[in-house]
Order: sequence, then structure tokens, then C-alpha cells
Amino acid sequence: MLLYGQKIDVEVKIKHGVAQNLRRIAAIMDAQATIDSVDSSPSEKMIAEADIIEQTSGDDAWELNQTAAKNELATINALMTELEPLRKFAHLPVLEANEAAQQGEWLGELKERAENFLITQGTIPHDQLHTMRCHPDFKSDIVPFIELINDKMKNGIGLGLLSPHALLLESK
Repeated sequence: MLLYGQKIDVEVKIKHGVAQNLRRIAAIMDAQATIDSVDSSPSEKMIAEADIIEQTSGDDAWELNQTAAKNELATINALMTELEPLRKFAHLPVLEANEAAQQGEWLGELKERAENFLITQGTIPHDQLHTMRCHPDFKSDIVPFIELINDKMKNGIGLGLLSPHALLLESK
């Protein structure tokens, strides 16, 4: 999802650059028309020449920025192509895959919270339990995990005997 977000951002920047360039070209055309007009005063022609100089002064930087943005987009696309077969939810569209990944990340977070609270306090605070109950996998994953922790605690496995994430790994 990070790459997808970066891809969208770079694509927008490239399109904005194209629009900026069109405005720049139009300003140059207007200035040139003023220079070419017999009705323009000498001061209007000088201002028009100054406008052209201002508009063309950043040409090299603009070209470099557009090239860099296109290269960045190509790199992002190549990385996305390379990572696509490894994506956990590759069978889902990007936004649905992101939601599925977030669901799994929150499941792990909530399990860790449950473990920490039960080991250190012996209970889960009501607000945390409410958050856990809102998770779609509460009954199927979180409740059995809480029961596993409680069983371990009843059997004398305390904080000193648990390695970080030991129960999280054991419950998978």
C-alpha cells in the first residue's frame, strides 16, 4: 500500500508538471504575440521579453524534475511488479488487500495487548476489551488467545517464563 500511495502521488506530480508546462508555453506565446504586434509599445515589448526570459529560465530544472519523476514512477512500478507475487492478499484488489492486511495487523496488536494486560494486571481493562470485541476476529481468534493466556497463567507460567511474543507464535 505504501508503494501504491507513492505511485499515485508521483503520477499526480507528473500530470501537474505537464499542466504547468502548458501554462508556461501559453504565457510564452502571449508574450511573443505582444512582441510581434505592431500595436505594442516598446515598454510592453520589453515586459513581454522579460516574461519569456522568466518563463524559460527554469527549463533545465523542469526537464530534470520531469525526468526524475518518470524514473521514480518506473522504479515504483518495477518494485510493485516484483513484490506482487509475494503480496499476502494478492488475490484481492489493492484497497481490499489493504483492509485485509490492516485486519491482520490489528489482530496481532490486540492479542499482544491482551497478553500484556493479563500477565501484568490479571485482567483486561473494559475499554481495551471493547476494542477487542469490535474486531471481526474476536470470537474466532482473540477469545481463544485470551483463554490460552489464562490457561498458561493458571499452570504457573508467569511473566518471567514468557519470551516476547511466545504466545502469539504459539497461537498461530
